[in-house]
Amino acid sequence: MEDYNPYQDLQRLLLHQEPARTPVVLWYTRSSLGLQGGAKRLLDYYQNPEIKLETQLFPLKRFPEALVFPGIYPDYGVALEASAFGSPVRFFEDNPPQALPFLRDLRETADLRPIDPGRDGLMPQALKEYSYMLAHLDRAYVKRFPYLDGCAWVMGPLEVADFIVGPERLFVGFYDFPQVVHRLLTRVTEGLIAWLKALEGVCGELKLICMVEHTPGQISAGHSEEFFVPYAREVFRSFPKAIRLYHNEDHLQHAMRLLPRLEAQIWHCGPWDLREMKAAVEKEMTLMGNIHPLKTLLQGTPDEVEEACRASLEIGAPGGGFLLSSAGGLAPDTPLANVEAMIRTAASFARRS
Repeated sequence: MEDYNPYQDLQRLLLHQEPARTPVVLWYTRSSLGLQGGAKRLLDYYQNPEIKLETQLFPLKRFPEALVFPGIYPDYGVALEASAFGSPVRFFEDNPPQALPFLRDLRETADLRPIDPGRDGLMPQALKEYSYMLAHLDRAYVKRFPYLDGCAWVMGPLEVADFIVGPERLFVGFYDFPQVVHRLLTRVTEGLIAWLKALEGVCGELKLICMVEHTPGQISAGHSEEFFVPYAREVFRSFPKAIRLYHNEDHLQHAMRLLPRLEAQIWHCGPWDLREMKAAVEKEMTLMGNIHPLKTLLQGTPDEVEEACRASLEIGAPGGGFLLSSAGGLAPDTPLANVEAMIRTAASFARRS
């Protein structure tokens, strides 16, 4: 493995110190750089923990100078949490599984019982897979990247509620039944914390929690303040020793000022104005982004990737508080040469500085 270890610079950033070099993070979900283990379809990845582990290890082997988030985790896309509350799940040959709404009236949420991660939905299978993955994880990777044996991906409370009742009912409920929505979000938040605690029963203390919650990009700042911030914050507060990352690449100009209140340390942001985003979160959060995953990393040339990365580093790197990454998930079939260009540019920028 290479001498440079980006984890050490990550630790400096989280302590609000300037790193020796801006780390590159690969936001690696859905096997975007290619299925491993002989898999021919995405369904193989979701149904076979051996393939899932080998696929998640691929970028760690191929790009040892980069951090890989979410890391090693029992990936079921966006479907797992809602499945525990009762959402039916549809699997596809070459797309991630999808959770479907099952309540036709918000007021039915009064009947939702607390979830049991050892019994409900896809969670029991995910816990078994996580045990398998950790048991077969080469400890050399954990030695290099100490967060790898305690990773969690979790959908945010609003996004899970969206899957349970559907977006139209949820958003109308903000106006017509706000107390019912709060009751639903309280139950969902309790369930998410129970799920993360169940993961700790497998791995020990969680070291990295990545929360995916896009809904604030679709609602007003006022509704985000009321229905998003307190519930997402409650999840993060329950795991104060973990690295806490909030993922939302939507345009959040209207709600950026709220994000530091989440008590997350990292915001994985979209391909928007980096100066504006840095000013909004100041020193309270580390920004992670903002290279366009489609226009640049998927469709661009290595030279174009280098140019875009240098432009972001010029703004983001001085003073710390920045991780170079895709502005959202890496697209399937992203050229490995473009990932190499991103890592190479961060290294050369550090030498030049």
